[in-house]
Formats: sequence, structure tokens, C-alpha cells
Amino acid sequence: MAATRTAGQDLAGLVLPLAKALAALESSVARRHGMTSWQCAVLRAAAEPPGRTQREIVGAIGYDRNRIVADLDDLERRALLFRRVDDLDRRSNRIEVTAAGRRLARAVGRDLRAGADDLLAAVGPGDDRETMLRALAALRDRCADDAWSTAWLRS
Repeated sequence: MAATRTAGQDLAGLVLPLAKALAALESSVARRHGMTSWQCAVLRAAAEPPGRTQREIVGAIGYDRNRIVADLDDLERRALLFRRVDDLDRRSNRIEVTAAGRRLARAVGRDLRAGADDLLAAVGPGDDRETMLRALAALRDRCADDAWSTAWLRS
């Protein structure tokens, strides 16, 4: 895919193709491991840190609290994780990842890192890459800033 140039820097035009490519990478890696992208995200979030509640996993990955149930059912059926009632809040489930689930989560993580590293090779090693990653993290954090969204994302 060829990048198009416009006058000045169009941030959305720069970032959107990258976001699409990274989403496609996640989907491709998930399929190779027999999962959906959301199942991959659920398994990885449940594996690290261990013992999270369903609600904590939903918050960590930005998933719908109702839709996660079907993914947990499937991952549990495949013996990759299991649910146990939380000792402190009997209305809540803690998600425990099995040894097979941890192995799969690590394999998925390795494949995602390899794809991302290959993509980041375009930036080059060292300081340029670190500077770019810090800048992207700063932009991500700014997007989550209430003051910014209140000022700029109003109707």
C-alpha cells in the first residue's frame, strides 16, 4: 500500500493505516493460534497479571462485559483457563489460566512482538525507535486526558 502525501502532517492519515495494520497483525496471529483477536486479548490479559476478575479483564482490554462470557466459555472448554468464585466477592469470578493457556499466551505474545519488531524495523534501531514509542505513548495518554477530550471532542 502506497502512502499518500498531503500538505502538512495529517496525524489521522499517518496513524490510521498503522492502526489497521496492527489490528490485521493481531487477527492473523490469533487465527494462526486457533483463536479470535478478542479471545487472544482475553487470554493474554488473564495470564498477566494472574488471578484477575472478569471485570478487571474487561476494563484492561476495553471489551464488552457481556460478550466476554462467550469467549471465556470457549477458552474454558479448550482447557486454557478456568473460572473460580472470588473468595472476597462471591458474585465475581477470578480467571485462572492453565499451563496450556500460559504457553499459548506466551506464543501469541512472541508472534505479536516479532510482527511489531519487523514493522518497527522501518524506524531503525536505538534512539529513533525509542523516541517514536515514547511519542506514541504520550499521544495515547493525551487521548485519555479528560481535559483534552472535553475541549476537542464535544459536539
